[in-house]
Amino acid sequence: MNERERIDSLMKSMNLSARQFAAEIRVQPGTISNMMAGRNNPSLEVMKRIMERYPTLNPEWLIAGRGEMWRTEPGKEPGLFDSMAPDPKNRSTRVSAQKEEPQVHAAPTKKISKIVVYYTDNTFEEFTTALPIQ
Repeated sequence: MNERERIDSLMKSMNLSARQFAAEIRVQPGTISNMMAGRNNPSLEVMKRIMERYPTLNPEWLIAGRGEMWRTEPGKEPGLFDSMAPDPKNRSTRVSAQKEEPQVHAAPTKKISKIVVYYTDNTFEEFTTALPIQ
């Protein structure tokens, strides 16, 4: 399946005509018509507008034909933590109810030895300490 056929599949899955699809992705209807007739290949701009309009569409599917059409259900925006959500059926991903004691690690001691201040007139000042500041 080539890019044109995948765009046609997308339009059919959304139950949109070429004219409606063009309006959805904010391109001229002739752009979609010429593409569907095989006169033009989809431009990068058309592909970008499709991805902007349908954020749950799988870009790998649209461009290369790999994977499923949708990353998630159509119309459902992926949440920030969707990929991190634990599977409640999988015991290995459940959060333990037992409290764990926090582990304290000694951080290496760092001390400031010099500070340089740069000014907008291309000059600078250096401040150094005889004793390290903590």
